[in-house]
Order: sequence, then structure tokens, then C-alpha cells
Amino acid sequence: MQTTTLQQSPGWQLDARIGQTPYGHHLVISSFVPTARRPEHQVKFSGTFSTEELRRLRDVIDQVLEAA
Repeated sequence: MQTTTLQQSPGWQLDARIGQTPYGHHLVISSFVPTARRPEHQVKFSGTFSTEELRRLRDVIDQVLEAA
């Protein structure tokens, strides 16, 4: 699984992880609060997508970024 940090501050972190499964690509977006009493990653979104679905997501993100 590959992981990247999308946003980070001293008190909060948002990560995205993606890996391949027999059913497609598993995407997990989780938050982490290092200053919490019991710091742990909490899943905010999780889903399994086909390669084509991820390409469509990438395309719509690219369109928005190009229009900005």
C-alpha cells in the first residue's frame, strides 16, 4: 500500500493510502491527531475502485485544477 500525507498541521494530519486487491484498488482516507489522548488513525472514507473509476476521479481533479 502506498501512503501520502494530503494535509498536515502540528495538531492534525490527513493521509491517503491506496493499494491493489483482487477486487480493484482500495482507497483509504484517514485522519490522525497526534495530540489526542489515544492517538490513532481514524478512517474518514474507504472504498474499492476499478482502474477506470480512479482514472475518472483523476480526470475530474485535473479539470478543476486546470480551470483554477
